[in-house]
Amino acid sequence: MSAVWIPETFRDRPYAAAHFARIVQWAQTHHPFYRRFHTDITRPLPVITRAMVQEHNDLLLNGHPGLGHTSGSTSMPVRVSWQPGRGTLEAEDTARLIRWYGGPMVHMKIVALATHVANDHTLEVDSPLDVQIAFIKDQHARRGAVSLISYPTNLERLCRHLLERGETLPFIRRITAMSEAYDEHMDDLLRQAFPNAVPIVTYSSVELGMIALRCPHNPDNYHIMAHKLGVEILDAAGNACPPGAPGQVVVTDYFNQHSTLIRYALGDLAENAVCDCGRIGLPAITRIAGKMRGLLRRADGSQMLFTSLSSSFRDSPEIRQFQVLQEQIHRFTIRAVPRGTPDLAPFEARIRARFIAEFGPETQLAFNYMDSIPRSPGGKYFAAICAIPGVTL
Repeated sequence: MSAVWIPETFRDRPYAAAHFARIVQWAQTHHPFYRRFHTDITRPLPVITRAMVQEHNDLLLNGHPGLGHTSGSTSMPVRVSWQPGRGTLEAEDTARLIRWYGGPMVHMKIVALATHVANDHTLEVDSPLDVQIAFIKDQHARRGAVSLISYPTNLERLCRHLLERGETLPFIRRITAMSEAYDEHMDDLLRQAFPNAVPIVTYSSVELGMIALRCPHNPDNYHIMAHKLGVEILDAAGNACPPGAPGQVVVTDYFNQHSTLIRYALGDLAENAVCDCGRIGLPAITRIAGKMRGLLRRADGSQMLFTSLSSSFRDSPEIRQFQVLQEQIHRFTIRAVPRGTPDLAPFEARIRARFIAEFGPETQLAFNYMDSIPRSPGGKYFAAICAIPGVTL
């Protein structure tokens, strides 16, 4: 193990150091992506970015089928594959989450059916809010469901809509916010609309599965699933950040030998933390900022989740990154990073047709091609931004 360079974060953690060294040694011997990018494992290993993964996605897959791809919430989707048995670790993490919060409950989901299995207790997240409320009440009446799973941006819309109607749903006992960054103000909003619900928050990605779970005893912190992943929080110089200093989230998967990810930068920010709960012996992070699903405004005043449009961008081979800016109801700027030097006319025609179908024939689109799309001042990537004056989403 001494022949392998070990990140500073893992050097005083024997399990992390041993598993990091093992996957690095395996990858240099067996994986063509890392034979190219980690040529000397005795020296500091470079961070792998999403752009690198996109550029060499087939090489990273190493002959394995791309069984799934990221949702594009960071606007840079990649194709991934998990080896057989890797999903067992995710099932164990889900069971761990349920134990932490008191055991199983009958649940329902309001999520994007493009990435989730459609069934009798799952509703498309882009459904109108009145339909969502009716679905929740029906699930409770028919199945006794008392647990709701959805995205933070949708939960926020749902809460505000309930409160505007002067209504609460006290029969809901648990709400799980998944897949997106969870802002602190959501706790108060959920308490108002769902007064008896305990909020559960997960930090996850398609590439890596469950990364961290919110501490049930100290909700400021998230405990890392350190039995399967190594998480580093790094500053701009690549050094480990002390607690309280934000840095980029860099993750190593100890066990996936298909699309292996070693020192992979997710595109999110977080801070290291020392959790004082005294009950969970796992390292912690806090103040996670990153993946967000945007909201756009229709001419009738209603809101729509960008998930309805994101697949049009995510599945476009001409671009590697995208962002939509809604400046007026019918005026949008499409920011995009081309993949190489493609003919962009087909991409523009597809996007223009999709937006006209959604927002009407008056819709105007301007395309702005960039080398990269910068973060927001808070360190987040927004796939969509509504900048209509006087509109708060």
